[in-house]
Amino acid sequence: MDRALQSVWDDQTLKPDQIVLIEDGPLGSDLRSVIDSWQAKLGSVLCLLKNEVNIGLTKSLNKGIKYIKSELIARMDSDDISAPDRFKLQHDYFVEHPEVHIIGGSLQEFDENNDCLNIRHYPLCPNAARAYIQKASPLAHPTVMMRKKIFDEGLLYNEKYRTSQDIALWFDALLAGFNISNVPQVTIFFRRDGDVFKRRGREKAWNEFKIYMNGVYKLFGPITPKYIFPISRFVFRLMPSSVIKYIYGSKARKKLLK
Repeated sequence: MDRALQSVWDDQTLKPDQIVLIEDGPLGSDLRSVIDSWQAKLGSVLCLLKNEVNIGLTKSLNKGIKYIKSELIARMDSDDISAPDRFKLQHDYFVEHPEVHIIGGSLQEFDENNDCLNIRHYPLCPNAARAYIQKASPLAHPTVMMRKKIFDEGLLYNEKYRTSQDIALWFDALLAGFNISNVPQVTIFFRRDGDVFKRRGREKAWNEFKIYMNGVYKLFGPITPKYIFPISRFVFRLMPSSVIKYIYGSKARKKLLK
């Protein structure tokens, strides 16, 4: 968490006006010490929201949005690292593209053994993002910056979903007429745990499948070949973790998602 906070404050070329940090349930003494140190350093810039019990990511995100004072909201997780020019790149993009409401960027994966794993790239214009969403997420959730107006006008993370809530929001945003895009630069360094593929269980796969099927139905209609993508994705998620890990980094997967 200390490195994450350093990346959004000390390292940033364009510093945020406010940092909203959500403590989702009781924390250990080490994390408590890190937060106390940053609270002393940042003062009123750091807004701490404490959940007495763990309520999950979806509800925590909706809770945090209510406390945002600025017109733009940048999202990230406590174990990731924002690139130093992330906020400036995305802020400048919004200035140049008033028609875009949600923007992400490329994502560089890393782990404890390797700082440069896979780089994930995402669609670079609204039309490409809309065409891509039936295949996979058009945005990497930790890279996202959003205009607050989308929430002021009624959107929220759907609290029916404890996982893949970002996919549901992207579908809802497109249905509401909001535009999605990405900058090509790496904006987030994403920590990939060694057991990440083992933790993608059947329940998460089923939840994700329902979101994609419902989203494709609403966005593209009941009769469309686009259903093949969420169905194939669901079958893929049910494979052994060793197979998923192999396919995940393969050239075939990258070609399919183009």
